[in-house]
Amino acid sequence: MQLNIQIEDVNLQEQLTQYISKKQIEANDLLVELLQHFFNEKKNNNNFKLSKEEIKKTVENSQRIEGYEPVSKEFEAEVEAFMIKHNVKVSA
Repeated sequence: MQLNIQIEDVNLQEQLTQYISKKQIEANDLLVELLQHFFNEKKNNNNFKLSKEEIKKTVENSQRIEGYEPVSKEFEAEVEAFMIKHNVKVSA
């Protein structure tokens, strides 16, 4: 939601700007704290690990949203052959 108000008093306008800025910073700080707490809880409970299938689905969904086309099986085979030929390894 956006609210547009024309305030002619420069002093009042500055005070409101500072107040809104302070509230936005406080909200952002709270959000960061909540996210840190969430991820720390997940990490401490060892429930944070994603399966290969979950990672694959997430990447596919992200790429679909971005408009990327899936790679053909032929291209995957070419890349794999290239990696073997040049001794390129990707650690998991």
